[in-house]
Parts: sequence; C-alpha cells; structure tokens
Amino acid sequence: MKQITCIVAILLLSVCLIPGVFAQNLMSDEFHGTGQDLQSFWQVKDGDKSPWELQDGLLVAEAGFDQNLWGADTSTRFYQVTDQDQFDIETSMVVDYGDACTVAGIVVYSATTKDSQNRDGEWVTLKLWGRGAAQDNNAVLQYQRRENDAAPYVGVQPDYMPDQGVIPLELRIKRDGDEYESWFKPNAEGDWVSVSTVTNALEEPLEVGIYVGICEGESADGRMTVTFDYFREASSPATPVDPRDRLAVTWGELKGQ
Repeated sequence: MKQITCIVAILLLSVCLIPGVFAQNLMSDEFHGTGQDLQSFWQVKDGDKSPWELQDGLLVAEAGFDQNLWGADTSTRFYQVTDQDQFDIETSMVVDYGDACTVAGIVVYSATTKDSQNRDGEWVTLKLWGRGAAQDNNAVLQYQRRENDAAPYVGVQPDYMPDQGVIPLELRIKRDGDEYESWFKPNAEGDWVSVSTVTNALEEPLEVGIYVGICEGESADGRMTVTFDYFREASSPATPVDPRDRLAVTWGELKGQ
C-alpha cells in the first residue's frame, strides 16, 4: 500500500512540474535581471527568431522577419499560462521601427479554440501595427481576433497614426469571462483611452502575454526594436475618456516630437 501511495505521489509531482500542464495566476514582472534569465512563470515561443534579453529592468527584443499575429501566430511571444476567469493586465512598451510592416502588443491566446474559419487557435489582441512605405510609414492601433476585426473589434483607432520611429505606448486588456475590454495610453502617459469591449469564448488554458514580429520578408532597411518596461495587473481604474478629445491632444504632442 505504501508503495502504491508513493508511486501516485511521484506521478502527481511529475505532472505538476511539466510546464503549462496546470495553469497559474498571472504574475507581474518588472523585468529585473540580465540576459535571458526570465522569471520561471514565463514561457517563450520562437525566442530564437527575435533576439531578446533583459537589460536594466527592461525586456528588449529585436524583432525578426516573417513574424506576425494575424492569419497565424508566427510571432515571438512571451506568455504565462492561466485559467483565471477574470484579470486586468497592462504593459508599457516603446516601439522603434522603420521601413517595414511590424506588430507588437498584448495578447490572450487559446490554442484549442476554433476560429471563424474552423482552425485551431484563437485570440484577442491589442497591438501596434507599424506600416511601411506602401502605407506612408506610420503606425495604427488594432484590436483583433484571428484574421478578423469585424465590429466591435477595431481595425484602426480613430485619430491615432504616429509616424514611424520611436513610439511609446501603454496597452491594457481586461477579461471578465467571455468579455474583453481594452484601453491604451498614447505616448504612454495620461488617462486610459477606451478602445472597445468585445465577446470571445476562448477555451482555457489561456496563454497571456506580449509579442513582437516583423510581418514581412527580410529587407535591408526594415527593422524594429521593442522595449517592454513591465507586465502587470492594472495599477489604476480605467478612466472613461472620449478618444476624440484625448487623441487630439496626444497627436499634437507626437507630431511635435
């Protein structure tokens, strides 16, 4: 009897030690450390495609080419596994990009949920889409699921279109069951600006985190460096702000830089 009990205990312990088998509560991280010494609650997908490291309390990633989060997930993604029914998370990042199609943002990903085209894998993401010369070398904010940004998802946030270069930004997603609400802070300051509230039934466990990628083939001039300052539970209530009022001021500030 003791042998059986011992074997069962060992098996349970082994299963618990397998990453991603059992979900956890989301953990905040200020990215202290050096090199690739991330906290143990993080997992990294395709980390070899976008060189990254921790530097002085920042997670810095040099985005690789042919990486996107649209028709499929080919991005470099830093994520935690959770089955939390409710959470409110935010990240602060500085995107420095030029002469390419780029993506960087925050994502709630389900590997087992079927998307609108019956493919495995569905998500809710809030991202900065950097656009190349064909679209005037400027960036827009997008709130999407897989290859679908039909209303109330947002393809382009009104009045927010910073030029390529250095773009600071804060992003936030709140989950309450199947309901997701998002906000952002242009220029990484001021009040939270509302983006949209959507419904998406994502099966757990969920992979929640941040990601980067250059969504086109390699070119001589295409580049993107993304510096994440933190990933954490939202630090303050979201203040309702009319995007037209807030963005008019912020766009002026960005143009003046």
